[in-house]
Amino acid sequence: RDALSATQLKACLQSISRDSLEGLRNYAMFSLIATTGLRTVEVARADVWDIRYLQGIPCLYIQGKGRSSKSEFVKLSPQVLDAITEYLTARGQVQDDAPLFASCSRRNKGQRLTTRTVSTVCKRAMVSAGYNSRRLTAHSLRHSAVTLALMAGMSLQDVCAFARHRNIATTMLYAHDVERLKSQCEASVSNAIFAA
Repeated sequence: RDALSATQLKACLQSISRDSLEGLRNYAMFSLIATTGLRTVEVARADVWDIRYLQGIPCLYIQGKGRSSKSEFVKLSPQVLDAITEYLTARGQVQDDAPLFASCSRRNKGQRLTTRTVSTVCKRAMVSAGYNSRRLTAHSLRHSAVTLALMAGMSLQDVCAFARHRNIATTMLYAHDVERLKSQCEASVSNAIFAA
């Protein structure tokens, strides 16, 4: 799957109207996935009470892929926490063990979103922003987060922990692509050929 740039992710977020409860939910969910690299299943499994503070830092505890409990967490940036808070405030009083992101449809109102719905919300935001490719999916947001962290100079170990990769070799695949993108080999060869 392809990754999106920071500019493209911003355009996707801007394409989400926040004039309704559903729009507030979609904006909060997209921003959460884009900044933390969560998988759709991790988002679908999240409950309201999974947002906790560790030494004053807002975190979301998640049940990762292949895990049986919510033993891992991601840190929430102020912007993401604000978006989630705005959505939860508009949603009204809910139980602590209610799904963090719930259906807004009449038939399933308040019920947990499926991974398919999470994926659809992400895909619609990308299409609305003009990024309509079969290679862009909800999982592309995970790739984007990992790639952006590496491009920002974060260490392999930090990014491995951030992405919750079981093996650092997986993170190294991303690092290889980032280093390759930074390479000026093609430009130097092109300049040698086409320069006057």
